[in-house]
Amino acid sequence: MPAAGTHRTMPDGAAALEVPSNRPNFVTRPSYWGPPAATAVFLPPERLKGREASIHAYLDFPSDPEMEYYSRRFAYAYITPARAEPGPFIRLVFRTLALDLPQTFELLHPDHGADAMLRFRTPHDREAAMGRQPFVLDGATVKLMREDETPDVRKVSHDYLVHVALHDYPVEERTKKKIEGNCTALGHLREIDPACFAAPDLATVHVVLQLHDPAEIPHQLRIEYRDGSISVVPVEILSVWHQSHSYDAKGQWRNIA
Repeated sequence: MPAAGTHRTMPDGAAALEVPSNRPNFVTRPSYWGPPAATAVFLPPERLKGREASIHAYLDFPSDPEMEYYSRRFAYAYITPARAEPGPFIRLVFRTLALDLPQTFELLHPDHGADAMLRFRTPHDREAAMGRQPFVLDGATVKLMREDETPDVRKVSHDYLVHVALHDYPVEERTKKKIEGNCTALGHLREIDPACFAAPDLATVHVVLQLHDPAEIPHQLRIEYRDGSISVVPVEILSVWHQSHSYDAKGQWRNIA
């Protein structure tokens, strides 16, 4: 990604969206690597106050087929109206209304506000039970939900891309791994300007982030070290655009060139 001021800061054909002004003052990211940066400072109490950004952790996990298979065995049961003993009632529902389905599921401690959590032997068993709904017995309804369908899950789309300049970024934090780690407080990291590695003592770090709302990006990234000192990194938003301009027809990322 070319540095701002010498090359374009967004893809060809992308419409520049408004850069938000009502942004949080700062977000704090703990540093777990080594000693404090040489430029780190101890901020006075009054500088520690202000509107801090909501705590997010934007993480990109590689797909793990085994874990995905395991997670697809679970369902969360919600009973309306509630029953004093949800486990035995769910067993009764399956024996009465779905006796042809496998009865080998386990009943586990509930999560996501459910009355019970069911672990089926296979994802196929779970989907067979999901497809048999609704379950209504003795005036009560049992609703099964997958993990990403439960009422406590807030789904958001990460439709926006933001080209950000991280000014005064400490030399000690200028590795790909450390930049990725610090940017988890800002958004999903999609691109790093290689110039910041070629001239780490001079180049402002330029990154492209993907996130739900550009107004979430704070004016400062504060990297806090174990001794309490802080590297204050001013965060400048250079451009904002819709993510559709940065992915090709196959969903592959296209670098700003």
